[in-house]
Amino acid sequence: MEDRRKSNRVELHLPARCETTSGVYNGTVINGSVGGCFVLAQVEDPDDEPMKLAILLPTGESLELWGEVVYHLPTKGFGLQFINRSDEGQAMLNIWRVYLHAMVEVQRYVPASTG
Repeated sequence: MEDRRKSNRVELHLPARCETTSGVYNGTVINGSVGGCFVLAQVEDPDDEPMKLAILLPTGESLELWGEVVYHLPTKGFGLQFINRSDEGQAMLNIWRVYLHAMVEVQRYVPASTG
């Protein structure tokens, strides 16, 4: 499978909640970039409908981002590409970018676990 990402991914483990017209689902963001993320969650394929994703940061702050599913793995999760729907959405994306930048710095200085 060709990698079409435009930004590097950061490994994460963040609780998340996805909202679609078919329901609300809990999941975990396992990696992310400035343009999107991958969410472990068993979610029905949302087709082309935009999805609201609330990500809980370790600070306790919840980011509500909108995105479009770019690929869906029915038993594993989905890749979400963020879309900007408003000024508030842009502010949330900016917070996400700052968080990712901080995580890159942390991961640069903390050795990966060899569990």
